[in-house]
Amino acid sequence: MSLFRSIDKKLEGLVEGGFGRAFKSSVQPVELAHKLTKEMGDHKTVGVSNVYVPNEFDVYLGTEDYEHLTSLADSLKGELSNYVTAFARREGWTLVAPPRIELHADGDLRVGEFGIATRTVSAPVDASPPADASAANASASAGPPMPPPAAAAVPGPGPLSDQTVLYQGPPPQAAAASVRTSPRAILRGREGDWALTESVTVLGRSRRCNIVLTDANVSRQHAEIRRQDDGFLLRDLGSTNGTRVNRRDVKQVVLQHGDRIELGSTELQFERQL
Repeated sequence: MSLFRSIDKKLEGLVEGGFGRAFKSSVQPVELAHKLTKEMGDHKTVGVSNVYVPNEFDVYLGTEDYEHLTSLADSLKGELSNYVTAFARREGWTLVAPPRIELHADGDLRVGEFGIATRTVSAPVDASPPADASAANASASAGPPMPPPAAAAVPGPGPLSDQTVLYQGPPPQAAAASVRTSPRAILRGREGDWALTESVTVLGRSRRCNIVLTDANVSRQHAEIRRQDDGFLLRDLGSTNGTRVNRRDVKQVVLQHGDRIELGSTELQFERQL
């Protein structure tokens, strides 16, 4: 029997997955499924003929939830991958490679709280060519995929509580704006590529940032990139190790195509899209 089919349907109305929980109870797989699909929608990139969505997801759980869910790790990750692929196919979104989902323990999170970081990572050059979601679904791991939910089954964000964890991704207003406007700039780095679709993009080590960098030399909220008219302004947020652009220390600077940004030991390249 499918893992998700054994979960009480009432869970779907408790938490949309994007803004924490109203009470202390363990994270349920159906909540992860809803949040993964929301993160795909919030971070899609509108191309010339395709809409691309993230295909790699790092799920951060409190210690107790992590220990509970890792006992189901292989089965759970397989079903979540199938679910994400089926949802993307239904929406007409394109995955550049089959989805990859990893679970991580985070001691800062309490029972019932979880965070998700996303990336878009192409398949290795010697692997099969990039495929859309329907092709990826055909090669998904064994076991019947969970049918994609009806659009009405995905509830909207609930009220914030004192246990709220803000996850990677823009608030609903920013998400709507990103759908209306194609991205005009991206950041490239070793951990992936990120489209700068929000009015303000925060970079740092905290799970609360729009772009999460796994670098111990990066501050929790290190820097931000703001859209200004037709340009992008990079501003340091009082980081411990500072921010450099093209090997020069900066507090704030208007970015130009090809600029090399250094945060801690992480280097990113800024590219304008015409």
